[in-house]
Amino acid sequence: MARTIHGRSEERLAYWTMVLPAVLLYLLVLGFPIIISIILSVSNYNGGKMFGGEPWKIVGFQQFQRLIRDSFFWAALKNNIYIVLVSIFGQLPLGFIFAYLIYRRIVKFGDFWQGVLYMPNIISVIVIGIMWAIIFSPNGLIAEIMNRLYAGSISHQITQIFNAAGGFNITDDVVRQLIHASGPVAGQTFTDPPTELKQFILTYDPTKLELLKHDLVNLLGTKWTPTFLSKPDVAMLPVLFVILWCWTGLYLILFLANMQKIDVQIIEAARIDGASEGQVMSRVVLPSLSGVIVNAAILCIAGSLNSFALVFAMTRGGPARVTELLSIYMYDAAFFGTPNYPLANAIALSIVLLSMVLIVITKLVEKRYGGRE
Repeated sequence: MARTIHGRSEERLAYWTMVLPAVLLYLLVLGFPIIISIILSVSNYNGGKMFGGEPWKIVGFQQFQRLIRDSFFWAALKNNIYIVLVSIFGQLPLGFIFAYLIYRRIVKFGDFWQGVLYMPNIISVIVIGIMWAIIFSPNGLIAEIMNRLYAGSISHQITQIFNAAGGFNITDDVVRQLIHASGPVAGQTFTDPPTELKQFILTYDPTKLELLKHDLVNLLGTKWTPTFLSKPDVAMLPVLFVILWCWTGLYLILFLANMQKIDVQIIEAARIDGASEGQVMSRVVLPSLSGVIVNAAILCIAGSLNSFALVFAMTRGGPARVTELLSIYMYDAAFFGTPNYPLANAIALSIVLLSMVLIVITKLVEKRYGGRE
């Protein structure tokens, strides 16, 4: 009996000898900063007496009350919720579907598509953010494509007008047709469109009709710019699209790796019994990955609430800060203007609390509706 007790004591001592360094390291790296963050969030710390500030003291939940009254906080929270929804109901379903198509060899060149879809994950998010910011800019790829389409359309109309007129035959009717084809552009370009446009055309040599057409396209073609992306109600759409494009490949790899663990004989038996491809996916593969899906959803939530670099590089708060996120709001409070460390830590704790609430909801949904692996 004494030997048994002595043996257990040695096991317990050996256990704590091995575990204690990791526990202390964990508390130092994670636990200590969390405790400091909580203390700072309920204090008035602004550098302390050492940096010419007020003496440090606990002032209560003033910063949390300020957040509740701050419209920017609620706007940032709304944008984070948008990202969470797009991540959970966009990235996860698309990642699962793409993984299933590759796993079941429904699409050809599965390895190629797997690499293409995962590629955004190996590129720096700063590079991705800058790249997409350029694409969506007024001089970017989208604007260039749209302007080429508009230019092609107006060029076709101008050619038809001159062909119907028999060439360089400038009449008032031809000028009116050109004004009609240009829409509001002629009214913005000329004070008196019928007179001034006719005078402009007559300055050209009749033998240089193609040059005239080219110049009229540049003059009268609609110049499109993505200004609609700066409107508050749609400014987040490019950000959500890029987030969906960027991270779907990560979940494809996660689901594909776990699909390959499923016993192939189970799927073959289902197919022999007459199950369609959709039934195999929904009744065999999907329930087998219920735990993986929950873990992926938790990863989605954590990543969505922690979004910073990509959105910061793309928008830097956007027009009137309509694309502000909680992480960017926290960064501004801590490092821009007069630093407000208590407010920044209050925002950080809000992110943690929101993340915990969403994770608990995810676990409850999984417990209620999820299958068993």
